[in-house]
Amino acid sequence: MRILSIFVLAGLFAVATATGALADNGGTMHFGPFAGTSPDGGTCGAAWATDAFNRVFTVHDNGDGTFRVTEDFRDGTFITIGPASPGRCETSGHHGTLLNPAVNGNFRGFLAGTVASTTFTLAACDTAGACSTTAGFVAAVFGSGAAFVVATFNFEYDSNDQTLEYHHWQDKSSPTGEQFIGDIANQ
Repeated sequence: MRILSIFVLAGLFAVATATGALADNGGTMHFGPFAGTSPDGGTCGAAWATDAFNRVFTVHDNGDGTFRVTEDFRDGTFITIGPASPGRCETSGHHGTLLNPAVNGNFRGFLAGTVASTTFTLAACDTAGACSTTAGFVAAVFGSGAAFVVATFNFEYDSNDQTLEYHHWQDKSSPTGEQFIGDIANQ
């Protein structure tokens, strides 16, 4: 997932519900899983695959008006749409250029960052679909003005499709912004 910007999350109460939020004893709350799908952008900016996954949000109260938020993408799968591979426009490292449609694979990943907000609605995810996107979760739980400031992220993609020349791609944060390693590509 090409990370450009994501909204900020905030505020927590240590209360548990049976509909998507569980609290533990350390001021941390878990929301999800929430099923989701999204197009996945590569280094050229265009979508190279459609992803399906479960989102799980973990929010920890830092005690200073900010919150550490991690969004985990679990049980992720992708199906390629081609024709450009995700690493096609990468300028360094080994990568391919072309990708056939209908190649299947798996992925996993996370976004981690901080949120500041004075609004928190524990039961916001009770509405069907309200928390099936990052922006939806932030708006529902923390209010429409909240933003999730992502500090680190890592997404790894693998496919054992025998038509591929490149079977693994990684899109992750780095000290200089974003780093791409490998590719999912037929050539």
